Amino acid sequence: MTEVLLFTLNAVLIYLLADWIIRTMETRKGEVLKNRQVVFFVVFLALALVSFNLLRTLLTSL
Repeated sequence: MTEVLLFTLNAVLIYLLADWIIRTMETRKGEVLKNRQVVFFVVFLALALVSFNLLRTLLTSL
C-alpha cells in the first residue's frame, strides 16, 4: 500500500514539475509553444521514466 502512495505522489510531483518547466520555457521564449502538448508529453515522459526507475530501484534495495 505504501508503494502505491509513493508512486502516486511521484506522479503528481512529475506533473507539477513538467508544468513548471513548460511555463518557464514559454516565459523565456516570450510566447506559447506551438506544440505545447507534445513538448509537455516529452518532458513528462522523460521525468517519469527516470523517477519511477529510481523509485523502483530504491524500493527493491530496502
